[in-house]
Amino acid sequence: MEVRWDIVVVGAGSAGIAAVEGAHQQEPAARILLLSEEPQAPYDRTCLSKHIASGFQPDRFKLREDQWFQHNNVTFRGGEAVAALDPRKRGLRLAGGDTVKYQSLVLATGAVPVYPRIVRPHQEGSFFVLRTLSDAQRLIKGLSSARTVLIDGMGVLALEIANQLVQMKKKPTLVGATAQLMPRQLNTRAGEILEEVLVRNKVKLMFQDEILSFESNRKGGLDVALLRSSGVYDAVVVCIGVQPCTELAEAAGLHVERGVVVDEHLRSSDPSIYAAGEVAQHPDGSISHVWHAAEYQGRIAGSNAAGAQQVYDRRPFRLTTNVFDTHVLSMNLPRDPQGYRVEEVEADTVYQGFYFAEDRLHGVVVLNDESRSTLYSEAVIDQWSIDRVAEQLML
Repeated sequence: MEVRWDIVVVGAGSAGIAAVEGAHQQEPAARILLLSEEPQAPYDRTCLSKHIASGFQPDRFKLREDQWFQHNNVTFRGGEAVAALDPRKRGLRLAGGDTVKYQSLVLATGAVPVYPRIVRPHQEGSFFVLRTLSDAQRLIKGLSSARTVLIDGMGVLALEIANQLVQMKKKPTLVGATAQLMPRQLNTRAGEILEEVLVRNKVKLMFQDEILSFESNRKGGLDVALLRSSGVYDAVVVCIGVQPCTELAEAAGLHVERGVVVDEHLRSSDPSIYAAGEVAQHPDGSISHVWHAAEYQGRIAGSNAAGAQQVYDRRPFRLTTNVFDTHVLSMNLPRDPQGYRVEEVEADTVYQGFYFAEDRLHGVVVLNDESRSTLYSEAVIDQWSIDRVAEQLML
């Protein structure tokens, strides 16, 4: 069976849903097909790691209600994996055998977890990852009988899982090759403060270390060999990063490097195909892994797929999380602080780190000032002067 659509969106995360919305901003209204490998209605994936202890309920975290699809002339097909893409014929072959034709296509396929180098194929079922609802369900079930849990990673996902484990009366240990927590989002001082918070909550931290091997033992646990030590754990959770899902695009002959290479309009090497979110590699080689950035890209890609010519302006977006009653905000932190003027302020439990370039605000790192999150974002996007920051934001 073959059906033709104006626009087909592959992937129903934040970028995919936003692509549908972006397309509907254009006239005339397009007939849109939204495809997802996952069978359930699109949900907020960022909530998975925040609801392990309570149990993740997808109906509570739907990205859109069912009637939204009807009102927007969108057909949603869940549980539909795409087996192949044929740009020449502007067609997709679904795993179930159907063929879908499109005028424009948006790839919003996201990313998948990275496994440690030491994992052999027969061991892939012996540890946990967290990316999808099925991952969360498997993790929650596996943790029911676990007491000690080793988390491979020091990033935001690892911290959120550790927070949930403490709520479940488990004993988490974080191990990572980095010298601090969340090295991409936090500066040294913010990392130190957050480290103190985790230690107070009895989370064990092993910096500049890594897993060398692990094997199941006769007692049902895992014997884990680390670079600096060894130990026995009931479960291992891997949170060392993700890689873009580019297989479909690569097999179809699109230009793929680390991600699907796109131009300033989020158009791939095929003019009828766009990419947005974690699968898209921008002209400077960067890939964004921030939820709101994916959403913003999706809206632009969908608009352009429907005939617009919007430019992706690469605006920064904030990353926020709450772990152990500590609110973390990071936005546009420079990878190399050399050449930036840095102003740090601490007052009670609040920490502020401001990064200025030519006396204009470039990025921020803030702990425990959640009520002003939107103001910090505005200040970075609008590049406030150092005087204005001092007057309106610095404590």
